[in-house]
Amino acid sequence: MIKAILFDLDGLMVDSEPHSIASWQAVLAKRGVQFDQAALDSVLGQRVIETAQTAIRLFQLPEQPDDLAREKAEYQIAHLNGNVTAMPGLLELLDWIDQSGLKKAVASSGLRRYIDAVLTVTNLRERFDVIISADDVVNGKPAPDVFLAAARALNVAPENCLVLEDAPFGVQAAKAAGMTCFAVPNVHSHALDLSLADRILSSLHDVRRALTSDE
Repeated sequence: MIKAILFDLDGLMVDSEPHSIASWQAVLAKRGVQFDQAALDSVLGQRVIETAQTAIRLFQLPEQPDDLAREKAEYQIAHLNGNVTAMPGLLELLDWIDQSGLKKAVASSGLRRYIDAVLTVTNLRERFDVIISADDVVNGKPAPDVFLAAARALNVAPENCLVLEDAPFGVQAAKAAGMTCFAVPNVHSHALDLSLADRILSSLHDVRRALTSDE
């Protein structure tokens, strides 16, 4: 029985992938390089530090990963207004979760200050008591750490958690945690391999229908 729903943030709760990509491209353009689509697909769902490591390796950059990741995060946060919006169906789903008495949490690969900034600018900060970020775990997705940490914070067993994800690394992490996972791909991830998910849904509107049809 599902007792808690764990939300990824970028690309799932909020339409932030274009802004994240633009932020990486802006930071890398200063160095005369840019991610191609294959490179972007390969890092979707990773923590910013791991994406920074990938960029440094691909382009043989002289920076330290922490410095590059910090620069990208600061650029992204500084340009949030008008560039990040809630995904269709999110508010209705959150209302239904609250009415149903289910628990919920954000479990994201993002940095804590970035998550807080996004939730604030989209007026979602008050909807979540539990937020697990990249700062709270040792290993990022596809390791299960972030989802297991969220389950512990909610005091819910992993097998009673449903994860909502949009990226392959997130789906892998959810299944590694022993949780049910619904994939809700966006325009950037719909062509990627999400086959490990228990279900693939077209939008957040379908989550409630999928859960109630199983009752």
